[in-house]
Amino acid sequence: MSRTYRHPKTYPIPDVDLLTLLFASPHSAALDDSVLHASAATPSVSLNKVGLRRLFEEFAFGLRNRFNIGASGPNKDVVVVFSSGQPAYPAAFFGIIAAGGIASLASPSGTAHETARQIKSGGGSLVIVSEDLLDIAREAVKEAPATILVLRSEPDWSLRIDGQGEEGELRGKSMYDRLTWDRITDPKKLKESLIVLLYSSGTTGEPKGVMLSHLNFVAELIVLTSSSREWTAKQVEAGAKFPPYRTLAHLPAAHIAGVTGYLIGPAYSGGTVFWMRKYNWPDFLKYNKALGITAFYSVPSIYLRIAKDPAVTDHFKTLVYASGGAAPLDGNLQKAAKKKIGVGETNVSQAWGLSETTGAVTAPERGQTPDDTGSISGVLPNLELRIVDEQDNDVEPGQSGEILVRGPVVTNGYWRNEAATKGAFRNGWFATGDIAVDRNGKFYIIDRIKELIKYKGLQVAPAEIEGLLVTHPEIMEAAVVGIPDPSEEQGDGPASSEVPRAYVVKRPGSNLKAEDVKEFVLARLAPYKQLRGGVVFMDELPKNALGKLLRRDLRDKAVKEIRAGPRAKL
Repeated sequence: MSRTYRHPKTYPIPDVDLLTLLFASPHSAALDDSVLHASAATPSVSLNKVGLRRLFEEFAFGLRNRFNIGASGPNKDVVVVFSSGQPAYPAAFFGIIAAGGIASLASPSGTAHETARQIKSGGGSLVIVSEDLLDIAREAVKEAPATILVLRSEPDWSLRIDGQGEEGELRGKSMYDRLTWDRITDPKKLKESLIVLLYSSGTTGEPKGVMLSHLNFVAELIVLTSSSREWTAKQVEAGAKFPPYRTLAHLPAAHIAGVTGYLIGPAYSGGTVFWMRKYNWPDFLKYNKALGITAFYSVPSIYLRIAKDPAVTDHFKTLVYASGGAAPLDGNLQKAAKKKIGVGETNVSQAWGLSETTGAVTAPERGQTPDDTGSISGVLPNLELRIVDEQDNDVEPGQSGEILVRGPVVTNGYWRNEAATKGAFRNGWFATGDIAVDRNGKFYIIDRIKELIKYKGLQVAPAEIEGLLVTHPEIMEAAVVGIPDPSEEQGDGPASSEVPRAYVVKRPGSNLKAEDVKEFVLARLAPYKQLRGGVVFMDELPKNALGKLLRRDLRDKAVKEIRAGPRAKL
């Protein structure tokens, strides 16, 4: 039986490019003098909507006239942005797009080799770098030759060729040295355009460049906000008042959550993003309180720390909206974090999406009854979702399967990787690789297909065990991976069965033992989900820049240990 999930509403997607939507259309809620971007450390360093447009058009002029970006047409010239958080970041981002280029966003936590790999992948000859990452960039361009442009927010909002001083400044001296963007209204061109490259985290393989278009971003903004805008308008009409939208940029802008939430969202919704140069826990707490942050999107590892750190008191008292994603956020963690944040009805909700879907496919909508059961909320308007088995047959509610997605937010594919693109689509549907289940009309993420542990024909979801472990008062964080089943005799080939192993970070001063952890799981989960692979204590778990667990690193570590010693060490 065919079972496709849809939102009851659809909204018209305007045939305009992203920059027109944000800076020259009534869809944008930001006023000309709305402060959109500011430094968290020095809030007076800021850009309003008019200032942002002027700055990115000046950058676009320099990119076109000094480096011919977009001179031979759009969708061709790749410019890598390798920057930590700063208010000038969105000006560089929009400047590349306005010039007709492709913004390839690189993680600020990347090494010189990883950054060089991304420069090579795009085939571009320019990399825009923040001052604090300049040494890494200089090493990277030795491996992948490119011109470095240094981006600064303070004190002069500049974009300058590395080592050339004032003569290397891309901003012109005249008020006329600005390049506006080409307006696009042709639906075909909007769909086939390429304006952003986002690279997958590479947690399970080589990173791939996700190609995103004008249509992708315009559609994402419309489907993500339209129903909530309708609800808010009705509330305001009835006399309700809402605090100004103020969020803290603490996640990397090189990931889809940062692109939509920090770079694009402010110009569309009229809120202010305060930029942290680099995330650290003490400053994160300080800025939330001092800046009166009212909304943020974050990741489970940060919500876990909010829930468990006794240092958190009234730091989030102004927060009225909190959402999570990037990895499963279970109901226990939602409830625990809620106790520490905001006032009144503030809840920790959850959205779900991928870079390949330009962000959220499911998300909570304003006015809906809050959910704290670990659900990823309902599917957004204009999008379609299916949950299928290994033969692509739709499963019944209550049965788990892979999520397939279709709609205008879905990528056209992977940069210069036809094989990966072909493998990602099945009969017009994008195969996400995420396993989910529909329980009583609510969607729940089980885990990634590649992360599932296969034990004697049964599937074990690491996220379920991790979600349980972090409820233990002596455990700060936990990661679970599958390792070869020690009860099997194996040769050189892969094991036919795996068992779960837990990597655990204890609370400081804890005397927790491995057997205590095993007994905790034994009392709460089915026999096939037990920690037969053992428990290993660590000071810190490996994560990427977005806070996602790098389970592959832990699996590699386990395999090395197995090969280095007798099986009894497990």
